[in-house]
Amino acid sequence: MDIVKGQKGDVPDVLDIISRCTKHMESQRIYQWDEAYPDANIIEEDIESGHSYVIKDKGRCIAYAAINEEIEEEPPEHSQLKWSSDGRKVLFIHRLAVLPEYQGRGIAKKMLGFIEDFALKNDYSSIRLVAYGGNETALKLYENFGYKRAGQLRYPHMEYPFCCYEKDI
Repeated sequence: MDIVKGQKGDVPDVLDIISRCTKHMESQRIYQWDEAYPDANIIEEDIESGHSYVIKDKGRCIAYAAINEEIEEEPPEHSQLKWSSDGRKVLFIHRLAVLPEYQGRGIAKKMLGFIEDFALKNDYSSIRLVAYGGNETALKLYENFGYKRAGQLRYPHMEYPFCCYEKDI
């Protein structure tokens, strides 16, 4: 399995990952993604900006994540979060997804390890992410990987808050 930068030709595979993960989460009563987010425009923008990475198994995309130095649609509540780092140079993780049939095999951990190595090599002070509070599997993954909670954000249309995490590098 290789981790490579996402390419334009990967868009259909990534959209398939997103769609299948959305259906899988919905089957578990986790409603964090829908037909509006993340959509093709977001994935295409991730790839065009060079912020996307995929894990390929025998040429097939099985996992996806976008990383960059921005939190998307930063609400005013973010200023109240208790980030632990000084914020010198921060890397954000967005849309980490693994095909359902590959989940539980350490694929997400492999992607997180890659992102951590990327952060170290590029002098980031910390890695941050926002995870849906109704997705206990994701929350456990991040906490077991050493991420600490920095607070939470509430959105009116969501059943659970979003948990903000950070890991100092």
